[in-house]
Amino acid sequence: MISKQSRKQMVLTLLGGAMAFFSVVISTELIHHLFQDKILEQQRTAITEKLSTKRARIEGTINSTLYLTRGLIAYVATHPDINKEKFTLLSSEIIGTEPVIRNIGLAHNNVITYLYPLAGNEAALGVAYKDIPKQWAQVKQAMDLKGTVVAGPVDLLQGGQAFIARTPIYIRDEMLHPNHRGYWGMASIVIDIPTFYHIANIKAEDGDLLFALRGNNATGERGEVFFGDPAIFEHNPVLQNIQLPNGRWQIAAIARYSWREDGSFFYVQLLRLLGWLTACIIAGLIAALIWKHYANKHLALHDPLTGLANRRLLEKRLERLISTAQRDKLNFALLFIDLDGFKHINDNYGHKIGDQFLQIAAQRLQDTFAQSAMVARIGGDEFVVLVPHLSNTNTVDHIVLQLQQHFLGAVQLSQQQLHIKASIGVALFPKDGNSSDALLSAGDRQMYQQKKSHRLHS
Repeated sequence: MISKQSRKQMVLTLLGGAMAFFSVVISTELIHHLFQDKILEQQRTAITEKLSTKRARIEGTINSTLYLTRGLIAYVATHPDINKEKFTLLSSEIIGTEPVIRNIGLAHNNVITYLYPLAGNEAALGVAYKDIPKQWAQVKQAMDLKGTVVAGPVDLLQGGQAFIARTPIYIRDEMLHPNHRGYWGMASIVIDIPTFYHIANIKAEDGDLLFALRGNNATGERGEVFFGDPAIFEHNPVLQNIQLPNGRWQIAAIARYSWREDGSFFYVQLLRLLGWLTACIIAGLIAALIWKHYANKHLALHDPLTGLANRRLLEKRLERLISTAQRDKLNFALLFIDLDGFKHINDNYGHKIGDQFLQIAAQRLQDTFAQSAMVARIGGDEFVVLVPHLSNTNTVDHIVLQLQQHFLGAVQLSQQQLHIKASIGVALFPKDGNSSDALLSAGDRQMYQQKKSHRLHS
């Protein structure tokens, strides 16, 4: 059965080891988290740099395309009576310079008037934008904003997809007011999407990155994804805005592979594993040191053969008990016990049997008093029992009787039946002394008197 002191020792040992273990583990996990954040930060910085280059390329391509068309728009603003030949000449020059432009159109008073190239688009001539619901909303938006609006992606009737940049054209009406600019119509530039993506170097998978674009009709983060995998926006991507006239797109990028799939993950996990191993080693060492400390403390205060308190611990407890008894005016008893005939057992059966005999005697003493008294071994065959809180001497007589009934008696050892016999001396506090030396001396004298009596009657 594990003693209360041993249980306490085990609890403190486990607690010390656990505290050391969790301290190192928490430090390890914190370092692991910091390293992981550092790697992710470095990865996102690299992605940001590549994404910035990609964004600048897209903005440059769209701006250069729109810039070329400004000449046509300026010409119409100053020559509102532009004819087909002049429109064709200007448009062919623009499309020849900028391959991303699929066709150019002019809509005087929002009625499609000119188209270049005309082949394949003849049916659109003369059609009013108001009669095309899908396009009228963007036309109206450009009119309201009095600036360029980029719509799309749009599925074209002749096949393929395109962005359509619409710009309202205003002319000065000197008849109304010198500074008044009247609405002439709408210029439309159809940008071929595959060609635009090629020139702007837009790829869904580019090197170690994955890209996606959203913001159809230049609505930014509110718009739908029109390029790449929509799931990219759900994986904490790096985001940047692509500025368009009166609107924007949003581009997102993530690493093709998780940081867990590159070499850095191996080193971070190795660091984490070493941290856990270190935690186990340190916890084991701390637990061993604590256990050793309590073991040494136990050995310093307990008899190594029986596990009972030794003289040093007895004297400490006795001094404490005297102090308490004096303060609270209490009585207690000290029983001085010496085994009779123990030398005979040692001489005739050997020290091994003698040691076993002492261990059984010690265990019987502990069983007799349980937790109500302190039992100590102070010499070869000498034991002391401290019994606190006595009410009267009758209690002492009862304790001695109980001791004789449970402690004394036969012992079976190595096929030999031996008997525990003892001489018992009783010292009472404060009757027989008020110091530890006085009580031990009184108990010793009482014990020798009883031992002498046993010899006379044997």
